[in-house]
Amino acid sequence: MRLATIDIGTNTAQLLVAERDGTELRRLHTAERFVRLGEGVDARGRIGREAQGRLLDALRDHLQEARTYDVDRVSAAGTSALRDAANRDAVLASVRDALGLSVDLLSGTEEATWSFAAACAAFDALSGSCLVVDVGGGSTELIVGTDPTRIRSSPADAIRDHASLNVGCVRLTERCFASQPPAPNAVEAAERSIDEALAAYSLEVGPAPTFIGTAGTATALALVHAGPDSSWDALHGDGFRLSREDVRSWRGRLLGRSVDEIRALHPGAMEGRADVFPMGVLLLDRILAHYNLDDLRVSPYELRHGLALRLLASAPASPS
Repeated sequence: MRLATIDIGTNTAQLLVAERDGTELRRLHTAERFVRLGEGVDARGRIGREAQGRLLDALRDHLQEARTYDVDRVSAAGTSALRDAANRDAVLASVRDALGLSVDLLSGTEEATWSFAAACAAFDALSGSCLVVDVGGGSTELIVGTDPTRIRSSPADAIRDHASLNVGCVRLTERCFASQPPAPNAVEAAERSIDEALAAYSLEVGPAPTFIGTAGTATALALVHAGPDSSWDALHGDGFRLSREDVRSWRGRLLGRSVDEIRALHPGAMEGRADVFPMGVLLLDRILAHYNLDDLRVSPYELRHGLALRLLASAPASPS
């Protein structure tokens, strides 16, 4: 069975085409389009007409690419920007009318479940407590649990606690950074917003959890750290880690650079995100400090992979 999933986030619309190999997934194709669906949502509470146009263009392209792989099923899901927008029903209706594509609006719990399952799927033999972070454009998800592969029931049962913080790299950049590099008082204001959001939740992370970063900010930081010629393949395996000092060092360097200078660090990884990347790394830095964690393991799998796992969970078993 071949399937395609599309994760519609605040900053990007990401496509995955995968094939079922027994109970596993084999990734055949990925694509990412930067739509900035959440542009202005924090201030106006609505998705603008231009952002809707970018979304339709991106989804049209993703569907065309998926069809070239002769997929059996397509699943699309929206997260923070769509959850927060007052006109989300009209946006979803326009997608359905124009493209014949129904988009699921994920709850915070559903997003946490499948982001967690995807992030953990990249590693072998995770033990003890895991804390997964997904720094998105509109929100930051923190999920605590144990490796879902170690239980026989649904991935939701592996999760012990989760929090969706209303701070993301696009939302906070729009709110706090009028320029790049930002002024020192702007950085301080962003730190206060992040720290207040973290303090509002009392997550039971357990002693010495394995800290795993998934999705755009974490993977982009790993690629920047690995060098301008590094590729997504560099993130595979159990070994890619960023120390707390690595993240703190990159935070300082990024907050002192212009957007063009940030883009030049890794043109591929920074495409469409260079202006909001410093805020994403600032978020990772504050989370490491808040929970007193030593390092960050980076997973190459993100929500679109989790959506494919969700499809597999609901699909009939293959004939033996």
